[in-house]
Amino acid sequence: MREVCFILIEDKIVRADVGSATSIPDLPDRWQTIWEHRNEITEIAHTHPGELLEFSKEDLTTMQAVEAGTDKRFTWSVITRTGFLSRKDGRDVHRADTPWWLGFIRRISYDE
Repeated sequence: MREVCFILIEDKIVRADVGSATSIPDLPDRWQTIWEHRNEITEIAHTHPGELLEFSKEDLTTMQAVEAGTDKRFTWSVITRTGFLSRKDGRDVHRADTPWWLGFIRRISYDE
């Protein structure tokens, strides 16, 4: 298992980052992508190990910093092998939809 992050504009992946089993490294290029596409990004999604389908403290800190720095509100998603949770404007929603990239991020993350 490795954590994976997709930055999305509608159904297009504009950036993908692959980390270790416990984290995705902070990379200046990812923040540059967010800044350059801040008016177009529709979702920032990442995987978590195991089945803990909630945002970590680190996730929440990152989300707050990115939104403060860009003055934009994004949809943030966390994905496990079987779960899909999104947060927008502080509200969490368990998702049942299956965008095309959902299976792709799971394959990369969980070697499926």
